Amino acid sequence: MSRRRASVSAPVRALEDPSLAALVVASHPLPAVTGGSALLEVDGQLLAIHDDAFRVSWIDRTSFAVTPLLLVGDGAALAKPNKPDFESAVRTPDGAVHVLGSGSTEKRCIVARIDPGNAVTLRQRQALYRSIQKALASGERPNIEGAIVAGERLRLFNRSAGSTPNASVDLPLPVLHGGEPRVLALQLFELGTLEGVGLGFTDVALLPDGRSVFLAAAEDAPDAIADGPVLGSVVGLLEPSANGGGARWTRLLGSDGRPSPYKVEGVAIDRGARGGWLLTDSDDPRVPAMLLRVELRGFV
Repeated sequence: MSRRRASVSAPVRALEDPSLAALVVASHPLPAVTGGSALLEVDGQLLAIHDDAFRVSWIDRTSFAVTPLLLVGDGAALAKPNKPDFESAVRTPDGAVHVLGSGSTEKRCIVARIDPGNAVTLRQRQALYRSIQKALASGERPNIEGAIVAGERLRLFNRSAGSTPNASVDLPLPVLHGGEPRVLALQLFELGTLEGVGLGFTDVALLPDGRSVFLAAAEDAPDAIADGPVLGSVVGLLEPSANGGGARWTRLLGSDGRPSPYKVEGVAIDRGARGGWLLTDSDDPRVPAMLLRVELRGFV
């Protein structure tokens, strides 16, 4: 039996929308958290993902106390060539949390499963990332920075780097449990620029109505490995439809109303989409991540 080919939709072009607003109203340093790269709300707590360590951190939303969970070893921050580069996380219907590496090098193809009760399983998933690379068809490795569960599908978001585009890649949800990594759909995105620097996905969170809130940063870097100056970040909406849907965004502003300098890489949205939490990454292990409280307008 021949396989059905993955569906590929025309690129979605994102637009800046003045009816949207995202304003930072409070910030909380997280001294025990470095390399903040994704954020999940799990049973009333926040789960911060680290890109530079085999460690995640539970955060109390009232006291902001941080409780680390080691995935393997001592959980210490690692040098760039050795870090797992965990950049996205999803929770599946069985209650497990799956933390995914970016795939940007062979060492960054690990998927960690955290079961209820915090039991941890790590697996190398080279075939999964090869299937994504083949679908993106750029000749370069993927750079997965966001993930959501969309019905029976796992939807992964690739951050543009080099000739690799911003894109979402759909796979069967059982791929997280060791199933065949078969790409079902590919959607390209043209997110636009800030001050002449292209925007790239940094995280995505699913809303109850099927829309998604996304983060994107304008980082002037030559590839998926290197760091570069950050010109700012945006918060936006992905609104799916039969013809690919739409995307719109607003620049993240600080409490003074000026563009925020933060590179935000994690997002968890309140029910009702009037506010949420953002997690920053300074790309410097000496600088702790910040947990930002953000007010949203126009996302309902």
